[in-house]
Amino acid sequence: MTDLQEDLGPTLWVVNTIFIVLATFSVVARFGARRLRKLSLGADDWIISVALFWDWVLYGIFVGCRINGLGKHQATLSPEKVAVFSKLLYFFQIFYVLGPPSVKLALLFLYRRIFEHSSFLRIVDGMIVLISIWAIVMTFLAIFNCNPISAFWTTEGTCFDFKQFAIGYAIVNIITDFAVWLMPVPKVWNIQLPKPQKIALSLIFALGLFDCAAAMARLLLSMLVLGEYDSTWQYAKGYMWSIIEISTGIVCTCLPTMRVLLKTAFGGAFARIFGMSSGKASHRPSSNIPWPGKEDYYNNIGEVRSANGFSNPRCTNKVLKLHDGDWDTSSQRILVVEEVNIELQPVKQRPSVKVP
Repeated sequence: MTDLQEDLGPTLWVVNTIFIVLATFSVVARFGARRLRKLSLGADDWIISVALFWDWVLYGIFVGCRINGLGKHQATLSPEKVAVFSKLLYFFQIFYVLGPPSVKLALLFLYRRIFEHSSFLRIVDGMIVLISIWAIVMTFLAIFNCNPISAFWTTEGTCFDFKQFAIGYAIVNIITDFAVWLMPVPKVWNIQLPKPQKIALSLIFALGLFDCAAAMARLLLSMLVLGEYDSTWQYAKGYMWSIIEISTGIVCTCLPTMRVLLKTAFGGAFARIFGMSSGKASHRPSSNIPWPGKEDYYNNIGEVRSANGFSNPRCTNKVLKLHDGDWDTSSQRILVVEEVNIELQPVKQRPSVKVP
């Protein structure tokens, strides 16, 4: 027998608040890392800020829904509260539709920064177009799913099957999550890096599978109960998992850009664990020859470093030597050079120049 006095409110407050705080901290730390490196902000930074804004809007709507009975059984609520809850549910589903695509677009624009000179960008650009179209279409359907719009909460009008719409959106969302998060992993293993770094970077991107898991949990635990009478009780988990999903996506998207803060916070121990630094300079020759036709090159997390230092003619008659690993003790920068002959046209070695 159902206990009408049950209340999921305390759980909703704790879980939603923890995840919205984590997402906010991640974005702030991301901007802090960019400032620490003295790097300009890119499109991915601004788009993830938009995703965080949608996340906070959802949290605000959750607060309103909670005040009007979310987490309680509808039979214990007044008709006025149920009516307000239904109106807020309409706006919640619109802003939720905007959240996951924003996270995916931020990640894809991060890939554009990382793999600037790569044929991989064709796939990235294709995914950007695909997800943008998907987001626009789904937002349009979410806004105009009833005629008139007020029929969503008054039931006086015609609406298409909202349950099928929500489940269809969730399935596409999960498939694109897997595609976007896993697509750079093969590229990471084609970059000339020590194996521990390749593993660390692969794990960072693989952490995005938590976002996929949250989307799947939202589908299985909440979307399948759409259309049930006891909406204030049945939809409570859907509200919670919606915020968990977007917040988790924001956190995982910010992780690749926060390595510098982790190294600053944990020092050499963090670097040694993940093979990010040898702790001191090594002078063993490297097989990497910088691409001479480019003023700047990008490392594996999109940090820019001038390549002008290699234009010294005294260096043209021998193979350039880089540190083993990625740590330059003189400039305190990460020196991860992509092996450009993997994706770009093979670079012909310049003829040696005799220095008098």
